[in-house]
Amino acid sequence: MGRLERLLERLVLPLALVLITGATSTVGYWLLWRPQHASWIDALYMTFITMTTVGFGEVHPLSAGGKIFTIVVGFAGIASLFYLLGVIAEYVVEMLASGERRERRMEKKAAALRNHVLLVGLGRVGQQAAVELFQGREPFVAVENDPERVNRAVEQGYIVIKGDATEDEVLRKAGVERAKGLIVATGDDATNLFVVLSARSLNPELYIVARAEELSVSKKMLKAGANRVIDPYAIGGRRLANLVLHPAVVDFLETTLRRGDAPISIEDIEISSGSPLLGKSIAELNLNRRFGIVILAVIHGDETLVSPAAEYVFEPGDRAVVMGTIKQLERFVNMMEKGDESSPNEQEAQ
Repeated sequence: MGRLERLLERLVLPLALVLITGATSTVGYWLLWRPQHASWIDALYMTFITMTTVGFGEVHPLSAGGKIFTIVVGFAGIASLFYLLGVIAEYVVEMLASGERRERRMEKKAAALRNHVLLVGLGRVGQQAAVELFQGREPFVAVENDPERVNRAVEQGYIVIKGDATEDEVLRKAGVERAKGLIVATGDDATNLFVVLSARSLNPELYIVARAEELSVSKKMLKAGANRVIDPYAIGGRRLANLVLHPAVVDFLETTLRRGDAPISIEDIEISSGSPLLGKSIAELNLNRRFGIVILAVIHGDETLVSPAAEYVFEPGDRAVVMGTIKQLERFVNMMEKGDESSPNEQEAQ
C-alpha cells in the first residue's frame, strides 16, 4: 500500500465526521429559517462560519432554540475539523520521522559492510547494474539523490544512501573507504568525473568503473583515477551489431555473464599471496577433474594467456578466468577461502 492510499484510509473517519456535521447543520438551519424563506446557500453559509469560527453575524435572526443549535454546531464542527487536521499533521510528522529512521537504518547497514561495491546513480544504467549485483548476491550500497528513485530502490530491497555523491561525507556514509569497487553511473559526465576524483582520494585501492559519453571526458576520468571507463551507448551499438553477426556467441556470453539463475558462469579469480593455487601448475591443480571448472585464460600482468598450457605455474597477482556451473564455482571459491586443496569428492572419500 502506497503513502497516498494509507493517508486516504486514515482520513475516512474524520472526513466523514466533518461532512456529516456540515450536512446536518445545513439542513438544520434551513429548517429553522424556513418561515423566513431562507435559501440553501444561506444555511450552508451559516454552517461554514459557525464550524470555522469565522465570527460573522447571523444571516437571519435566531430564536433561543436556534442559538442552542448553533452552539452544538460550533462544538461539533470545531471538534471534527480539529480531528481532521490532527490526523493530517500526525501523518506528516510520522512520514518525516520514518524517513529519518530509514536513513539511519540504511547508514547502519552500510557501516556494517566490508569489501562491498558502491553504485552511484540509479538511472536506467545504474538500475540495471543494481539488478545484476543484487541477483549475483554481491553486497552493494547505492547512492542516489532523487527521492523517487530512492523510494523505489528501498522497495526493491537495496541499501541506499540518499545524498549527493560528489560530497565526501556521503561517500563515507556509503563505506567508500572499506569498499572494493565503485560503479559511477549517473547521466552527467561532469558529476561522474567529480565522483571519481573524490572516491580515488578517499580510497587509493578502490577499483573504479565509470560511465562517460564523451571521449574527452573518458581520458580525464582515467587520469583522475578510474580503472575503466565505459560508454553504454557504444557497448549497446556493438552488441546490436554482434547479435546480427555472431548471435550464438552473444547468447553464450550473455548466459555466462548473467548472475543469479544462470546455468553456467564465468568468474575471475585473483591469485593472492595466501592462495592455495599459488606456486602450483595448472596440471598439478587439475581443477577440471576435481571441481568441473575450466580455466579459459590467465591474466599475467599486461599479458593475457588464452587457454594456458598445463605447465603454467600461478604467480602472485595473476588472475585466472574460469568457467563452470554456479555450484561448481561456489565449491571452488569455498576451497580458496578455506585454503583446503582437496576437492569435494576427495573430502567425501576421507
